[in-house]
Amino acid sequence: MKQAILDSLNGMSVTDWIVPGIFLFVFLCRFYYLLFFSARVVFSSRKEVIVNQKPRQPITVFLTVRNEEDNLRKLLPQLLGINDDCYEVVVVDDYSLDNTFTVLGSFKHYPNFHFSSLNEETRFSVKLAQNIALKAAQHEWVLTLPIETTSVGKDWINGFSVNTTTDNRNVMMGYSGIQRKPGYFNLLYRTENFLQQMRSVGYVANGIPFVYFEDNVAFRKEEYFKLGGYGQKTKEAYANLELIINQFITKKKTVLLFNENTCITKEVETNRDDFYNLLNRSFRVEKYLPAWKRTLLGFDTLTNLLYTPLLIALFVFYFDLWPLFVALAGIKIMLHLILLKITLNRLRERKIFLSSLVYGWLMPYFKTFYKWYFNQSARRSKWRIKV
Repeated sequence: MKQAILDSLNGMSVTDWIVPGIFLFVFLCRFYYLLFFSARVVFSSRKEVIVNQKPRQPITVFLTVRNEEDNLRKLLPQLLGINDDCYEVVVVDDYSLDNTFTVLGSFKHYPNFHFSSLNEETRFSVKLAQNIALKAAQHEWVLTLPIETTSVGKDWINGFSVNTTTDNRNVMMGYSGIQRKPGYFNLLYRTENFLQQMRSVGYVANGIPFVYFEDNVAFRKEEYFKLGGYGQKTKEAYANLELIINQFITKKKTVLLFNENTCITKEVETNRDDFYNLLNRSFRVEKYLPAWKRTLLGFDTLTNLLYTPLLIALFVFYFDLWPLFVALAGIKIMLHLILLKITLNRLRERKIFLSSLVYGWLMPYFKTFYKWYFNQSARRSKWRIKV
């Protein structure tokens, strides 16, 4: 077999090498991505939490809520019950129509708890509520926590606060997972949520920093006010603090806290519309990134799209060389499996191992089409508004 492969290679003309050459280039790009992006998520983001480690700086945990009385009753007793003097909680009620404000008032006896509310309904009120929360924060560091969080613990606070004592840090990124529920779209949502965050962390580790999510991310609030808050981005419908964080995030000043202690789990709706809104938000976040980052993301997507069709073409037109193609593809798959399994175990993500493999193989093609459709719809809507 070895001699047959060598004979086939020696008999190939320059033009015969075009498709294999393109495949080898794409393969090296994807293998490089696994080694220096996905692998860095595994080896560079594990920061152990040492309970009661000192010195620590206090941190403000803030939430914006609307009609969330049930979730507040579940989350606030846990959050405020943490026996730690190194944090405060700020909640802003976004003009709720249920008993949210009354529930907030029932926790006012906690000295580290502060709350406020919007007096009227306004457009883009989430951003306004976040601005109020950041102004009310008494500490230099602020940490976003979604109201849908199912549980928090002392190690979660420790995991962030022990990393606030140096001046060369502006952002700390934790992982936010989605609670498993029955349903096809829950599986899709959980998988896309996981892969988006893995992509973001891999890019941060390689000096191309950006975030897809504001949840479970801590940052210095002065960076927000230096930029003047949301400014022209106030009317962006799909993304919030991600837009601001991406303006000041840098590799050297970012800490990756993707481990068991600092991750959270959210219980959110995961129907068809929620899944598409998750995709829409990622498209809008990417739109606001600098051109050079968008170019690198585009190149990453392009090589991912080309890999499978090129591999199939090689089997069809260069079948004599199939052992080489199988060996290359096998090495890449094995590395992918190992890194994926380690990462999922670290983040306590369950039951999305196989779905992540299949999703990562098939969905890039759908997402490319859907992104084009989404952008076209946005342009048509903008044109109608102008008319």
